[in-house]
Amino acid sequence: MQCAVDGETSPTSDDSAEPQDWVLRHCGQNPSHHTYREIITRPWRTWRQT
Repeated sequence: MQCAVDGETSPTSDDSAEPQDWVLRHCGQNPSHHTYREIITRPWRTWRQT
């Protein structure tokens, strides 16, 4: 997750609960930070068959 206000990001995790917990802590520490982005990276692999 990324805070849209200050750009700070949560730890990377395969479990969605950890970044969500970070958002709740960050919002608690910064009450004016209401907007966050979820950043998802999906791996892709291609190959060329000849």
